[in-house]
Amino acid sequence: MNQQLLRLAELLQLGARAREAGPQELPFVIANETIRAIPYDQAVVWDARTRRIVALSGVETVQASTPYVISLNRLFKATLAAGKLDQAHMPDPAIVAESDFRADAALAPQILWWPLRSRGRTVAVLLLARRDPWGEAEAPLLEALGGAYAESWELGRARPASMRHGAWRLARNVAVLLLLGALLGVAMFPMRTSAIAPAEVVARTPAFVRAPFAGVVDSIEVPPNSPVRAGQVLVRLDRRELDAALHVAAKAMEVATAQYRQATQEGISDPRAREQLATLRGRLAEARADYDYRRTRLERADILSPADGIAVFNDPAEWVGRPVETGERIMQVSPPVSSRVEIELPVVDASTFDEGAEVLFFNNVNPDRPSAGKVTFMSYASSTSPTGVLIYTVRADLGGNEELRLGLKGTAKIFGAPRPLLLQLLRRPIAYLQELFA
Repeated sequence: MNQQLLRLAELLQLGARAREAGPQELPFVIANETIRAIPYDQAVVWDARTRRIVALSGVETVQASTPYVISLNRLFKATLAAGKLDQAHMPDPAIVAESDFRADAALAPQILWWPLRSRGRTVAVLLLARRDPWGEAEAPLLEALGGAYAESWELGRARPASMRHGAWRLARNVAVLLLLGALLGVAMFPMRTSAIAPAEVVARTPAFVRAPFAGVVDSIEVPPNSPVRAGQVLVRLDRRELDAALHVAAKAMEVATAQYRQATQEGISDPRAREQLATLRGRLAEARADYDYRRTRLERADILSPADGIAVFNDPAEWVGRPVETGERIMQVSPPVSSRVEIELPVVDASTFDEGAEVLFFNNVNPDRPSAGKVTFMSYASSTSPTGVLIYTVRADLGGNEELRLGLKGTAKIFGAPRPLLLQLLRRPIAYLQELFA
């Protein structure tokens, strides 16, 4: 009676021990502590799902390459092939013999195959071997222990999966929060505003050649972009009408002179002639003034260069025979090099750019050597470029006494004050919506 109570106590303790053991420890407990309730010499535990040995009695770690483990796996495969994996039985000695156990690593003669089943399926297999025959009284103990072991086995396998699922959800939520925080940080990261626009090297103080009066261009005396000197003839206006007007003015002055001289001679003896002298003197002065005016216009028909430099204009054929108005610009004379850049900044790209903003000019000849400068002027009113785009005119002076060839084209990048990256990215869409709903 006392022995039965002791076995019952051991059985309860083993069940509690199995429930407390973790999934990695439970196979070791089954293989090495079951002996407290049921005596045996050798014990082997297989995982039915992976079909691998997970614990051996008296061994801390299972070495899959040892002859003993290899023979045990042969026995497992033979039992599986015989369809007896889920049956508690004593293996056929012929099957054991075919497993080819070595003499120094053989199983005890009395072998018991006991599947650990939970909810109608085998989760593990316990093999016990000893010298003494198995008794019928040990079957209920193994039945009770097998049920406790199987339930603990299932619970141990389910708990990590649940924990892994919970840990995965926690990690996912943390990752999402970190990602949102990173995106918010990137969106609010201050970034310098900038805009890219076409640019051209222009003269600092250009001298413009304009039409002195309304007329027709007769010829252009210099080729485009050629060096000229101050006082050199650049443009000739049509002289035919001017020559005719000067000839008429000369004849009128001759007539007025002759009339005045005749009246002067007759005035010595004729009082009436003396009375006409003042009128004739006025006519003579008017005729001389008209002649001088016509002569001056004829002289100004040859338009001279106002300074030394380069004559900047387009194809001369566009000007020959073209009527011009008073003050209309025909060309400009500028130094051959300059340190000023004129930028055509599109209105849609305009931001808060003030005078003194940094500028990088990438010329088309050496784009890998940008020139640095600062904004000196930005127009308040927009205008239309030759390509039909609304632009602001921006001028920048290059630093470091750097001078580039006049008319050199390229691309300028203007830098403004730092603003959040999100506003930078949404600048164009916001401008488009403003234009759409304005």
